[in-house]
Amino acid sequence: MGDKQLDSDTSSEWEPELKYDFDPITSDDEIVTVDLGGTPVQCLKIGDAFQHIVKMARMIPDYRKHIPSIRNMEMDADDVLICAFSKSGTHWLWEITSMLRNGKADYHRKEKTSAMLEFVPAEVLRALPKPRIYNTHFTPQGLPKQVFDRNCKILFLQRNPKDVLVSFLPFLQGHKFLDSAIQWDEFICKYMEFEVESSLLNWFYYTRQWFEFLKEGHDNIYCMAYEDLKDDPVMEITKLAKFLEVGENSDLFKDIAVKCSFQNLKQAATSKVETFKINNKEAAKKITNFTYRKGEVGDWKNYFTISVNEKFDALYAEKMKGIDFKYRYSL
Repeated sequence: MGDKQLDSDTSSEWEPELKYDFDPITSDDEIVTVDLGGTPVQCLKIGDAFQHIVKMARMIPDYRKHIPSIRNMEMDADDVLICAFSKSGTHWLWEITSMLRNGKADYHRKEKTSAMLEFVPAEVLRALPKPRIYNTHFTPQGLPKQVFDRNCKILFLQRNPKDVLVSFLPFLQGHKFLDSAIQWDEFICKYMEFEVESSLLNWFYYTRQWFEFLKEGHDNIYCMAYEDLKDDPVMEITKLAKFLEVGENSDLFKDIAVKCSFQNLKQAATSKVETFKINNKEAAKKITNFTYRKGEVGDWKNYFTISVNEKFDALYAEKMKGIDFKYRYSL
């Protein structure tokens, strides 16, 4: 397992549409250097949200203006928001929720990034047709204030951190945040030393922020686990439908479970209208491959050495002290 390269092809070049203006960096801006292996990258830091300022900054709105506008975005009581750390099943849950809210097992015409708080201007998000199902990797402090004023339903999805990180490396490489040549061993060692408070990059920070927030008590938040959804999708979809108040329909729930199996979702993803315009079909396939990698529970065992696993468990015990949630690392 030593120096093992993850089996995801991120080598193909692709160029998204750079459609947003990005103002010059000034002395008032907070710039953070992120070193997770390979060439360190510079990021603009707004609260705990990070924006890569070197490569592809203009593929998303300038966070200095965008974050405040998202915080002040108008919400309706029937808007739903999916919150999860990267590589925790956000695409999966977004499709499931879309099907439940629409009452039919049809894939959404667009990709979930078309409704993602990080990537889309507030006025565009607000103009999306109902039922609106937003998604984000922000911590609670980055959410629209009206989410809580209007008591909007929030779905908080978690996945065990070991499988998250195994999928996270090729995802970061695919989005050009990290060098494609970085090996797993280098990445995981760097990651276990990573202390920056980032909702995008730091699983420990992100998850603690959410658990501390949940302690306050919020009846509009429904907590889910990736592994439970993988283990018994029909049961979890049934419970989710009850929270969303969409009505009992066992045939629909079974159809959704089939349509939203990993392979079916991955197959459907290449035909979607993307938020980031991809320049050719082959590049679009590459993007799909690192977005939908394997979808398995327990694949981490193929990459974590005994030594790394012991170090990670010790780090988890330290970072997550006082958090009694038990993750499932295998099925």
